Amino acid sequence: MAKITLIVQNSAEEQLKSQEALSFALAAINGGHEIACIFFYREAVNHALLTTPDENKTLINQWEAMSRQHNVPLVVCHTVAERKGIEEFHPSFQASGLTALATAIANSDRTLQF
Repeated sequence: MAKITLIVQNSAEEQLKSQEALSFALAAINGGHEIACIFFYREAVNHALLTTPDENKTLINQWEAMSRQHNVPLVVCHTVAERKGIEEFHPSFQASGLTALATAIANSDRTLQF
């Protein structure tokens, strides 16, 4: 089965897009594939806000549950987050840079963007 890296680029406020990425990740895992990393980039860094807005809590809790249950790292681009003034992250997210994304891509069979 394939090892997959996912890149999420849409804000958590665009819940349908985020839900689509989450649903894909779960379907891939249930299909026997491995998710190497889910990298939150550009506008998607707001998924990792330490204080989650009420309208996004259910979505973030779903990402957190998927990450824990299937041991999938949720990685947020710290450079973009810094530019947006985000200094503290939700505990389920790891802050890292594009090097982590490049490594995940290099070690994956497929990379998909949402």
